[in-house]
Amino acid sequence: MTAESERRLYEFPGFRLDAVSRELFGADRASIPLPSKALDVLVHLIEHRDRTVGKDELLAAVWAGRVVEENNLTQAISALRKAFGVGAGERRYIVTIPGRGYRFVAQPTSGSFVERRRAADAIGPTASAERLYLAGRDLIDAPNPSRCKRAIGVFRQVLDIDPQYARAWSGQAFAWRALTMNGDMDPKQAFPLSKSAVQHALALDPELPEAHAAHGFNLFWNDWDWRGAELVLQHAISLDSRVPDGHFAYAYLLSNLGRFDEALAQVRQARELDPLSPLINALEGSFLAAAGRPEEAGARVAQALEMAPEFWVALLARAGMANAHGDPAAAINILEHAAKLSGRSSIVLAVLAPALIATGNRTGAEQLRAELCALSETTYVPATSRAAISNALGDHDEALGLLELAYEQRDVRMIYLKTDARWNNLRAQPRFEALMERMRFAAGAAHGIL
Repeated sequence: MTAESERRLYEFPGFRLDAVSRELFGADRASIPLPSKALDVLVHLIEHRDRTVGKDELLAAVWAGRVVEENNLTQAISALRKAFGVGAGERRYIVTIPGRGYRFVAQPTSGSFVERRRAADAIGPTASAERLYLAGRDLIDAPNPSRCKRAIGVFRQVLDIDPQYARAWSGQAFAWRALTMNGDMDPKQAFPLSKSAVQHALALDPELPEAHAAHGFNLFWNDWDWRGAELVLQHAISLDSRVPDGHFAYAYLLSNLGRFDEALAQVRQARELDPLSPLINALEGSFLAAAGRPEEAGARVAQALEMAPEFWVALLARAGMANAHGDPAAAINILEHAAKLSGRSSIVLAVLAPALIATGNRTGAEQLRAELCALSETTYVPATSRAAISNALGDHDEALGLLELAYEQRDVRMIYLKTDARWNNLRAQPRFEALMERMRFAAGAAHGIL
């Protein structure tokens, strides 16, 4: 094998492309027939995978010197997606960027296919397990309660096919943890499941970066062990800096500790590794807002919504920015939509209440408080959400009592206590100072928004 041909071998989940012999192979090493121009499109997309490739550029590169219609390119993309076994709306392999073009997102590696195949054979994931795993990851990349629960089911299917597939366990760990924020799940129920999944993943692969990232997230969100989480996440990154999970989790931790410059450096790396993740883009926007950089924050959230227009976390961030810019009416419109998409997540209602108050609708905010209070009598409701509404209504003692309850509940949103500006009016209160000390946070005002 020559050095030149070696540089043009690419392997990505479930497939191998030989750009020299112009052949695409599946996980079983069988050649997959494709039209010649579809292969040319694939090669061009992979070799320019660091950016979105415009339609005009693809037409000029693949059909050089010929006048062809855009439909020729559409047919080539369709043939590739059919070969990969994905639909047009799925964010695996090739993603359509509306109004711009296409981007290859499967993170291929170039080099010796023989060496990588030997390593893959030793691990043994089948093509169907790999594709299911990627489908599960796609679900949790724009999480809501329904998608997280579906992802858990998908990861279980992966393990039915291949019980040694460690990343399926790390995916489950992510989904169970995400349900505490995205589905108002009781952390005392969710985190034992997430921690058990991490243990399974690490038992199968002690050096799996995704599993260590999930472990670090659990230490951060549930155990409030800032130093322990930082060490674990640094280790996750050291195992493979090309995996975005460690960078993303570490950025989340650093932002909530008020170490904004470090956080933004980490989340930027995560986004560069997974540029089409709605979750990473939306949270980078939130981290930028917390760092006092609203214009950049707005641009990043807009990018997330361009990719996933109904991603409620990005909508929540946009509404928070509208509130911060003195436009509560716009925030209300966004939040009412986000509430529907999130299954009336309490975190959305807690941002909606002060927006209603700002427009003179105190009754609406009181109704939201009553809604969550009544719900808390029969199921878990994060006390931080109730506290935020009470604080907005001016019931500061009640808000402090609910924050103290949140501490006892292990409410995951206590991780925002240091950087959430909604608590600034309480920071001089001895009870709040005591909570900050119990959470091992340094005192100080915040200008961050959710």
